[in-house]
Amino acid sequence: MVLIFFYIEKENRFLIHKCENKEALKYGDFLNFPESHMEIWDKYYYKKYGVDFDYFPRGRVVYNINKKIYYIYHDKCIKDLSEILKYYENEKYKICTDYHYKCSKCNKNYLF
Repeated sequence: MVLIFFYIEKENRFLIHKCENKEALKYGDFLNFPESHMEIWDKYYYKKYGVDFDYFPRGRVVYNINKKIYYIYHDKCIKDLSEILKYYENEKYKICTDYHYKCSKCNKNYLF
């Protein structure tokens, strides 16, 4: 499965949205969750938290069809990915940080 997630530090919990690979969006050699972080945040969480989608640490898991490996991209502020990794215990995966996934603490240009 592929997924996107947010990590809410003050609650010490992940907000995870996932779909099976057969329901994923194909993008080149990759399968990706069909909605963006912004779309999911605006739909489910903006009213509750009152901040934009990129305020909290976040990440994404994509699947490379040709290499048959999952890539787990995440904000470097997320130190424990065990909640995400439990979905991939029997799969080949690689954990990566990416400049794209920067929360308000990591992004020095973030406008509060």
